[in-house]
Amino acid sequence: MKKFIFVPMVVAALVVLTTQCLNKKQAAPSQKAITLQTHKDGADSMRIDSIAPLKPLIFQALNNVQAMAVLKENNIDSLFLTDTPDNGFYGEDRYRIEFINQSVKRDPKDVTLYHIKGMNRHKKIITPFTGTIRIKQISEFTDPNVSMESYDNSPNAKYSHMYAAKGDFVIAEDSTVQYSGLFKGEMKIEFIAMPKESPSLWFYSQAGLPSGCAGYRFDGTWTNYSKKDMVKPVIWARDIFRFSNDILKDFSYGERDIEINPKYRDLGWEDYWANDEWWNKAEKPKM
Repeated sequence: MKKFIFVPMVVAALVVLTTQCLNKKQAAPSQKAITLQTHKDGADSMRIDSIAPLKPLIFQALNNVQAMAVLKENNIDSLFLTDTPDNGFYGEDRYRIEFINQSVKRDPKDVTLYHIKGMNRHKKIITPFTGTIRIKQISEFTDPNVSMESYDNSPNAKYSHMYAAKGDFVIAEDSTVQYSGLFKGEMKIEFIAMPKESPSLWFYSQAGLPSGCAGYRFDGTWTNYSKKDMVKPVIWARDIFRFSNDILKDFSYGERDIEINPKYRDLGWEDYWANDEWWNKAEKPKM
C-alpha cells in the first residue's frame, strides 16, 4: 500500500439530480442538496469493510516505565521534520499560518524532550523560531477497523504497535521580527512502530484519534512579547484537512485532491496550490 500523500488538486462536487417530470402538468421536481466529498471521507485507509459502521478504537494507557521504554526504543524526532509546511489557523479570524520544521532533535539526556527549530509564515511575514516538545503521556491503541497486513507491504506490519502520545510545546519566535511572540499549548501525535524499522506517522484510522487523525496536531495560543494581553488562538497539523471543516464550516472538499472553499481563500489560502518554497528563500534560523 502506498504511504499517505499530500498533493492538492482540483476536485469536482457530486450532484444528484431528481427524475424529470413525465408531463408538464406535474409540479417541477426539486434538486437534492449538493453532496461534497471531503478529504476526511477519502483519506487513505486500510479498512477491512469500507461500508460497515466504524468500531471504536481500543486504548491502553502506558505507565511511566512503559512509556519511557517506548521512547527509548523509538526516536520520534524525525516524525516532526517537514519538507513541506504544516498548515493551520491563527487568530480569531482563523487566518492561515504555516510552519516548517527544519531541525528536530531528541535531547541526549531526556528521551521525553525534543528540541525544534524552523520558520513560520503568516500574512507573508516569515519568522524563525526555536522551541521544545515534551512528551507527557503515551497510550498504545489498536484499530479493529483496519487490516495491518496491507500496511506498506511490510512483513513486519503484523508485529507492529501503534501509539498515541500527548505532550506540551513551547515555541519562541525570533524577538527581532516585528509582531513576534510565544506559542504554547498541547501537542498530540500518533505513530506506528515495527521491528527493525523507523517509526512512522499513523494516518490510516478514520476516526477516534486525539490528533483528529492528522498525524500530529499542535493546539494552543500565541502571546505577543511586548503586549502580554495580546493572546490569540492557534492550531496547526501535519494534515489539517482531516479536521479543518470542524474549524471553519465547509472549509474544504475533495477526497485526495483538495479544493478550498472560495469564500475562505482570502484568509491566506489563495496561493495554497502555488509551489512557493518560501522557507528556502528566507534566511536560515540562527536562534
